[in-house]
Amino acid sequence: MRRAIPLLLIGLSCVACNGTQKKHENPVLIQAPRRVAQVEPDEDAKIASAAAVQEAADSDDRIQTASGLKSDPWADWKDDSAIFNSKVAATVNGAPILNGDVLDKYSGVVITAREQMQFMWSHPEKLQPGQPRPMPEDFEQFREMLVKRDLAGHIQRRLLVERMKSSLKPDQIKAMDSHIDQLFDAEIKKLKGELKVSTRTELELELNKKGTTLQNVKDNFATERLAMEYIVMKSEKPEPLDRLDLVAYYKEHVDEFAIEPKVQWEHIQISFGPERSKSEAKKRIEAAAQELANGEPFDQVARKYSDGSTAKTGGQRDWMGPGNLTDTKLEKLLFETPVGRLSPPHEGPSEWQIVRVIDRQKAARTPFGEVQDEIRSKIEEGQNKNRSKKLFEELLEEAIIETKFDAPKT
Repeated sequence: MRRAIPLLLIGLSCVACNGTQKKHENPVLIQAPRRVAQVEPDEDAKIASAAAVQEAADSDDRIQTASGLKSDPWADWKDDSAIFNSKVAATVNGAPILNGDVLDKYSGVVITAREQMQFMWSHPEKLQPGQPRPMPEDFEQFREMLVKRDLAGHIQRRLLVERMKSSLKPDQIKAMDSHIDQLFDAEIKKLKGELKVSTRTELELELNKKGTTLQNVKDNFATERLAMEYIVMKSEKPEPLDRLDLVAYYKEHVDEFAIEPKVQWEHIQISFGPERSKSEAKKRIEAAAQELANGEPFDQVARKYSDGSTAKTGGQRDWMGPGNLTDTKLEKLLFETPVGRLSPPHEGPSEWQIVRVIDRQKAARTPFGEVQDEIRSKIEEGQNKNRSKKLFEELLEEAIIETKFDAPKT
């Protein structure tokens, strides 16, 4: 088994999603990825010098791969995209879902991934040390991973749309198709803007370059919209939320609305070590303390004596919560010293410090009135997920699904 290729993380991390097993609890309701991915090959790789290309090619002539292929396995590999896309990934009540149905919204990304792999084979100097050169089977594994990862969502949507259409009369289906056409007109305007074209013909040509068609984009759009509308139409609507529901959530999730204590402070730091002894550093911090006692401004004394990272800015530090300092005694001092009072010289692991608290905020909780709208949204989101899950469970019990991948779960 070949190792996973880090190349796929270059510009494609939004697609790969850290593995092939990621599943969404509710693939229907999540925001769909953009249907047309405008991912471009690495520009630095494109402009590699002719000398480097030739050197890599000369080197390839002397390389034999583990599978016994000649220098460039990509030269003997024939693009099987049409065949792969026509294969059945799953059947839902006898109706097929093809690999191409799942991959359509990733068509541009898949093309770019293949081009990058082919390029990196010819330019091994672009690879990380120890990284294997990408082979055709790596591309095939990547392509199948996308199908495996997204198939469950397509099965769910197919079940929902199939049930919706079976419950409608012919005139209702006609009205529904008209409604989808109107919604897709707005989607076309959005796609034109994304692809920087002005006419439908130009849009079709740009989509063709990315391995898809306007009709494919529309079909996917229609399926997603119909699935969502069926969930809204058929799911049992929960009882409206009242103030008592929101207050109950607020009390049960106090940690979500906690405000941790924090402190804003300033300091003068005198380090000790190989270049300055502890006693010398102590004398210097005591001199700084004396000037502060004489009424000298803190920022001027800090600029004069401190060797800390904030010396040039007068020793001022930003707001800080608990657990941010390795010197726990100093942190305790900061959270206990009254605001505005100078601390006595404090000995740390490798420095002496004088600190002063500028302001402090105690631990608290965000008031209910400021978060009640947020709470309402969270509760409603959870209700929607439960509604769609219940509906899909009912459909799944009645469905006959065949696939070589894992069966979809609710």
